[in-house]
This record gives sequence, structure tokens and C-alpha cells, in this order.
Amino acid sequence: MKGLASVASVALVLHFAGQALAAEEVVEPTPAQVRSAAEAFDRGREAYKAEEYMEAAEQFESADANAPSAPALELAIRARDKAGQLDRAATLAALALARHPDDPGLQKIAPGIVQRAKAELYEVDLKCDEPCDVTVAGKLAPGRRATERTVFVGPGVYAVLAGWSGDRSASKQVEATRGESGTLEFSTPAMPTARVAEPGAAGAASTNKNADQGSPQKTSGLSPAVFFVGVGLTAVSGIVTVWSGLDTRNNPGPGTVRDACQAQASDCNSLYQQGVDKQHRTNILIGVTAGVGLATGVLGAFFTNWGSKKAEVASRSAARTHDGLHIEPWWAVGSGASVGALGRF
Repeated sequence: MKGLASVASVALVLHFAGQALAAEEVVEPTPAQVRSAAEAFDRGREAYKAEEYMEAAEQFESADANAPSAPALELAIRARDKAGQLDRAATLAALALARHPDDPGLQKIAPGIVQRAKAELYEVDLKCDEPCDVTVAGKLAPGRRATERTVFVGPGVYAVLAGWSGDRSASKQVEATRGESGTLEFSTPAMPTARVAEPGAAGAASTNKNADQGSPQKTSGLSPAVFFVGVGLTAVSGIVTVWSGLDTRNNPGPGTVRDACQAQASDCNSLYQQGVDKQHRTNILIGVTAGVGLATGVLGAFFTNWGSKKAEVASRSAARTHDGLHIEPWWAVGSGASVGALGRF
């Protein structure tokens, strides 16, 4: 029976995926994406039957992200609404009305949820001159890249980031007020231009090379001390990342959130959001640790001078400094540096 259900899910996804693509950026899902969507759809149905609505919503949204379809979107809306997450339910409902204006199932639920959200939340209409992805407070808005979309958020101040290919992005801030609405417009930044070598530079370099032949060549590169400082920073960042992961798992913990929400406790949404925020923090720390580690490896392999006598002395000195944990990182929490991460809205 489970095999038959999966086959039916694949057929359902294939049937509605083509209709969804007509209203968004045209990207035909691959067979692997269709299979992933069907499997996520099946997991979502099981979670929905077990009244685990937040888990069900995540699975249905994953199915829609892999192969957009009206049934997955409808069930994601219903699950978010039953979980008490009106902002997410309304954002999905606005997407559904734009993408599937003639679907009878969505027309039964989406308009009512949008009207409730208009009264209780803040409506943000986002416009890009070219199709873009959008994150609000670090959470990726659902749906594929588009020039227009609507997002609902609770009262507060939010950072809104639009992104395009080529690592181009633009950021704006919105101050949300209950029952009101606003519009943010983004223009696509120009692609960065590559630096062009000045005429004659190659010839000058060749002349200098010929002039230096026969004479001792000076070594160049960074001191090994820079490499060892990077090693220390990577270790410190790794320790902080491990702590963040444990804290995310234990405080409040998935079991506590599940119990609170199944009991329909008043702190269900706050506990869930606390867990999501800590997960985002951990993801950011993982990215920072990986980035520092990669940069340290590149510095050690290509930009560090390991050959000279001075470099050897500096290396020993840096090693002693590292052993004594006398390391001063180049960034600190609250110093003004910022790191961005994407999660599912």
C-alpha cells in the first residue's frame, strides 16, 4: 500500500507541477526533484494525520519547493493554520492565489486566511525589476524567483534582502505595524566587472624577470604566524558551534515544543520560534567555522612563506603563542560584523 501511495503522489505532483510553472520562473523539475517532492508529500500526509502540523507543513513546503503543485501548497497552508502560524499560512495563501487563481481547493481556504492576516498582521508587497529571491529576517519567502510576491509578518522591525544570480543582493528595512501594509521595491545591481590588466604590464613584468635572472630571488608571502592564528580562530569557532548545537537540541528541545503544541499550550509558538532561531544561529556558526577553516587552508597552501629562516622563527613564535591560547580574533559578537543565512520561511 505504501508503494501505491508513493506512485499516486508522483502522479499528483507531475500533474500539477506544469500548471504551477506557468505562473512563476519556468524551471522544469528534474525526475529526482519530482521523486523528492512525492516522498516529502507522503511524509507530510502522515504527519498531518498524526496532528503534527508543524512537521507536516515543513514536508508539504519541501514538496512544493521541489515540484510546485496546488495540493502540496493547500496542505501546507492548512497545516500552518492549524499550528497557529498565521503569518506563514497567509504568506503561502497569497502565493497560492497568485499562482493558482482557478484552483477550487485553494479558493476555499486562501482568501479567508489572507483577510484574517490583513487585520492582524502587516502585509509587505515586494517588487523586483527582475525575478529575485527574498528573505525576511533571514527566512526565505516560499515560491520560486519572481518579480512580485506578498509576505505577512507580525509587528516589529525586519531586514528584507533580495537576491539575484552572481551573488548580487540589495537590503532594505521595514517597520511592521498591525493591520497595515507597505511596499518595498528592489532594483537589480549591476554584475561586478573584472579588473583589466593595464597595457604594458606583462612586458614590464617580463623585463624585470630577465633583469633579475642570475641574482638571488627574494622570497615573498605571509608569515606562518597568520596561518596559526587562523588555526586558532577555527578551533575557537568550532567550540562555539558545538555549544550552539547542543543548546539548540536541549533548550527547549523538539520534545518540549511538540508536547506544548499538542497540548495547545499558550507558549507553543514562542517555544517553536525559539528553537528555529537557535537553529539559524547554529547554521550561521557552522558557515563561519567552515569559512575560516577554508581561508586558513588556502593561506597555508598558497600564500604562506615557509622557506626562509625568518619564517621558521615566526612559525615557532606563533606556535608558542597558540599553545598559550594568546589569540585575538578579528571579529567579536556585537562588533558590527554581520553574517547572513537562509532558512525556510
